[in-house]
Amino acid sequence: MLELSDVCFSYADGFTLKNICLRIEKGSFVLLVGANGSGKTTLLKILAGLLPARSGFIRLNGRVVGSEELREYCCYVSHNPFDQIVGSTVEEDIAFGLENLGLSRNCIRNKVDRALRTFNLSEKSSANPLTLSGGTAQKLAVASMYVLEPEVFLLDEPTSMLDDFGVTELKEALRELNRIGKTILVSTHEPRVFLELATSVVHMIDGSVDFHGSVNEFLGRQFDDVEF
Repeated sequence: MLELSDVCFSYADGFTLKNICLRIEKGSFVLLVGANGSGKTTLLKILAGLLPARSGFIRLNGRVVGSEELREYCCYVSHNPFDQIVGSTVEEDIAFGLENLGLSRNCIRNKVDRALRTFNLSEKSSANPLTLSGGTAQKLAVASMYVLEPEVFLLDEPTSMLDDFGVTELKEALRELNRIGKTILVSTHEPRVFLELATSVVHMIDGSVDFHGSVNEFLGRQFDDVEF
């Protein structure tokens, strides 16, 4: 479980996150919605340990943690999966993080094979990642994080480059992750795509959270900056 208490952050240009209080339950599937510039990406990067909170506290299972521990517990997937590709083949890309951990070759092979099966990437294992479709590349980006065994997956506008088939591929991958108990936060301008998977919705405006509730509660509200 992740809990944010009065978390604040500011950039040099003056934009701030203001007193974010949020509780994310283990195994939940949370949608993060709001207009461009409302703070969604900044919040995800703070949770991923990529940006430090300027004040406030983040608790992990009741214990206050910093950016280093968050990076071990959470992973961030950019809206453009090609930004995160580092390997010359699909399986090399998945193996990259494991190799940096110094794991044995046999252990790496087993973890990579499991990820290839889990995300239906086995037939693409030898392919150049730069030749993949947007949907398959997004699955690869998630699979490359999956092998590192994070508990929380943070996806930033993951459907922005995808066609309908790619969206379906991604949804099935996220459904499987959530089924095995992983916590998922998805920042999106297309909440309708994920409503069937979501357990709750967070709405942000001007650097603050002004709503966190169930899908039914969300659908019963009117948000001018949310489109269906």
